[in-house]
Amino acid sequence: MGATNGRGACQATLRILATTDLHMQILPYDYFADRAEQIGGLVHLADQITALRADQSALTLLFDNGDFLQGNPLADTLAQAGSAKTPHPMIAAFAALHYDAINLGNHEFNYGLPFLRQVLQDASCPVVCANVDWRDQAQIAQPFVILDRVIRCEDGHDHPLRIGVVGFLPPQITKWDKVKLADAIATCDIVEAAHRIVPQIKAAGADIIVALCHAGIDTADHRPGMENAAVPLAAVPGIDAILTGHTHEIFPDATRPATPYVDPVAGRIHGKPAVGAGFYGQALGAITLRLRRAADGWHVTNHTSAVLPAAPKVPDSAISARIKAGVQPAHSATLRQVRQPIARTLVPIHSYFARISPDLPSHILGQALIAHAASVLPANSLPIIAAVSPVRAGGLGGPSCYVAIPPGPIMRRDVCAIYPYADTPVIARRTGAELRAWLEQAVSGYHQIIPGRADQALLNPDFAGYVFDAFHGLTYTIDLTQPPRHDAAGRISAPAAARIIDLEHNGTPVRPEQCFAVVANSYRSFGGGGFPPIPMYDILAMSRQPVRDILTARVQRRGVVTAPIKAPWRFAPIPDTFVDFISAPDGRHHMTDRICNAGTQADGFTRYRLAL
Repeated sequence: MGATNGRGACQATLRILATTDLHMQILPYDYFADRAEQIGGLVHLADQITALRADQSALTLLFDNGDFLQGNPLADTLAQAGSAKTPHPMIAAFAALHYDAINLGNHEFNYGLPFLRQVLQDASCPVVCANVDWRDQAQIAQPFVILDRVIRCEDGHDHPLRIGVVGFLPPQITKWDKVKLADAIATCDIVEAAHRIVPQIKAAGADIIVALCHAGIDTADHRPGMENAAVPLAAVPGIDAILTGHTHEIFPDATRPATPYVDPVAGRIHGKPAVGAGFYGQALGAITLRLRRAADGWHVTNHTSAVLPAAPKVPDSAISARIKAGVQPAHSATLRQVRQPIARTLVPIHSYFARISPDLPSHILGQALIAHAASVLPANSLPIIAAVSPVRAGGLGGPSCYVAIPPGPIMRRDVCAIYPYADTPVIARRTGAELRAWLEQAVSGYHQIIPGRADQALLNPDFAGYVFDAFHGLTYTIDLTQPPRHDAAGRISAPAAARIIDLEHNGTPVRPEQCFAVVANSYRSFGGGGFPPIPMYDILAMSRQPVRDILTARVQRRGVVTAPIKAPWRFAPIPDTFVDFISAPDGRHHMTDRICNAGTQADGFTRYRLAL
């Protein structure tokens, strides 16, 4: 702790507030469904932030932990518009709420460095990120910053307090956005960077160090290049508090299993306070540090962590009205875009059962990617396979997070719902053996099923829907009586497990040495979701055109969606066996003869039962 001068020992309270993974959700509006939401968006946190800042019982600091710049059609509209005379609406909102510092997340890089640099030049607070090397160009973010503040102790006297703030993000950004970033920047391991930078922060005079870690809570064992490294980061000496993010999880969370290093009830990692505020502005993270000032500096004597659900005022307060006014022009422009009809469908297009049976959104996306690859590769080259996964399929996004397009016009927003990200396509050479290994990892999110039993849970909630890759251009069967080969972090837990059977191409078994051209998004191709990255020597082609633009063009050319899909995969039949899964209540309108409604849940989802 840094040395202090003046009066003797006293106590004070430092409150740390955090937002994370806002993904341009300034307003409580679902652009994919074109409807207002009851809760969510930074604007709905504005009043709580303002009230807590006005509370004189603590010195309050406010941080954002990354992924604020991309994630919905509003973000795309602003990125497509390019240079603007006024600050970016998210940066303006941060200024209106007087953020003390912001960290960079992986999605800040999706639109390229020039756009990121342009947006952040208007930032009214420091931008931090310690594990990015900006090489020969001017740095966009500082490794750390020292915030000089004055804190009032309980003896009624004010004292200086120096808070060191450091930021980290997943080092995989240079792979996930390789097409946009090329070799312009480099990254290093989060924990490695922390061991190097924390002593520098202490040497610069920090009394307290707060780590803004745009990474989630995984295992305690550090692995080089670890994506979700919050736990080993917390073990680094000198760090006093951790903000987590990236995985969209809430922390503290009493439903999360405890480990020797993670206390999910008290909100501690390695005994240090930590908080994860979810995503989309649905909650505000809060860490309260009780500090004691002594002759040798400041000491943390106690701490609490909490997640505060959004609680907006009605009618709008002055601050929320100001934020809304700042984003209104871009919001109106976005609505004009997403409401443009581009095609028609004669059948419902939905993702309610995307992990239960092949779904039409994935089929449409897969066909678009296959057509794109065919236009890029030489004629009569390798057979083309598309790897796609359901993006809007419930999970942490809740029961409204599904693709739901009724018969009628297909709007531009519907295409955004099928693929909301700014990823680009990558075409790579893969062998039959490599495809089989890929699929084994993709289907590890199912629980092992015991034949002859009913009411077994099908989906492992630790696995996000976007890791369930389906391969279009192949056919295969999934044997759920086999154990999963991988855990949720992508580690092999059962090497001998073999769920993929009857893997065929055009009715012929796929040979281990047989080669294919696989087209997938850049995130997956370069290791996103815990999958092994594809080596550069196997890359056949990369494009700067976003996957969503390719999908939009394909849907426009098709004009009308009519035909049922050719199912690439199925579950192996297991007689007299039933499994349960959850989906949106509206899924009841699309049940097959093998699916029945098993009752509603308190969280808004409906439980369904599938006969295997």
